[in-house]
Amino acid sequence: MKILSLKLHPTNFEKDALSSFESLQWAPNGNTILWLDVSEYEEITDLQILGEKFGLHPLALDDCVHARQRPKIDDFKENLFLICRTILHQGKQYTEGQQLGIFKGKDYLITVHKEHIPQLDTVLEEIMRKPELVERSSSFILYRIIDAVVDDFEDAVKTVEEMECVVGNDVLQNPPPKNVLDLIYTDRSNLLLVSRFLRSQSHVLHHLAKGDYQLINSKAAAYFRDIYDHTVRTLERIDSLMDMNMGSLSICSTSVGSRMNEIIRLLTVISTIGVLLTVLVGWYGMNFTAMPEIDWFYGYAVVAFVAIAIIAVAVLLFKRKGWL
Repeated sequence: MKILSLKLHPTNFEKDALSSFESLQWAPNGNTILWLDVSEYEEITDLQILGEKFGLHPLALDDCVHARQRPKIDDFKENLFLICRTILHQGKQYTEGQQLGIFKGKDYLITVHKEHIPQLDTVLEEIMRKPELVERSSSFILYRIIDAVVDDFEDAVKTVEEMECVVGNDVLQNPPPKNVLDLIYTDRSNLLLVSRFLRSQSHVLHHLAKGDYQLINSKAAAYFRDIYDHTVRTLERIDSLMDMNMGSLSICSTSVGSRMNEIIRLLTVISTIGVLLTVLVGWYGMNFTAMPEIDWFYGYAVVAFVAIAIIAVAVLLFKRKGWL
């Protein structure tokens, strides 16, 4: 288990890697803000000492251990408990990322996650570079973390938007590329995944933006409103992209159907000509002896000429009808 401690003092900060929760030296005094990051744990027993030290609710700790929780926020009076979800970019396909549990107290913030989350590294670097960004308030640390998570969702949607533009051009080709259907369904899957997490996250941000919780700094509410606006805009973009995706799928299906109709029409023409030739050769394939043409010297040439003439007339007729 990894434990990282960041203490923000009025004039400086301290960053320490702790071996255990017992080694944490911190007491709320109104001047020092603590950010405690806990990762790579296995069982709920690994977090029991943490829960006892900060008065964390057992149900919240249980949610941290059992992943795949939906984004939510719970008010336990002494602290707030939030769950955020992230996504992973594996090539063109997005998959479910890590679950991030956040405990927000008056003078502390605790982030709990089983595996590495890059967004936390980004926030940590920003705070260490400019500690004034968090204005010595755990509410602003929370804002920075959620903002980084939402920004990742926005980048993911922007990538899908670029892919959808490529797909939109591909489906207009005749014939469309063979992999265009895979791209359409990949974009749709990615949009559904982002939408599922971001819609739940937007409900959490809506409560934070309204200032429903006393533990949230009143100055930070405006910043949460800004993130909430970002989520709403991103969700609107997702809805638009879903419509574009359905349009691309419809065009692709129509194109494939049209191509199939052309193939069937060509095969029908060939079959029709074949039937006419079959009638001709079948006539002379009858087992009658009293057929004058059988012994005629020019019989073969005449039959061949008639066959060619039948093909030519059929082709001209089909072209006049617009079938070729």
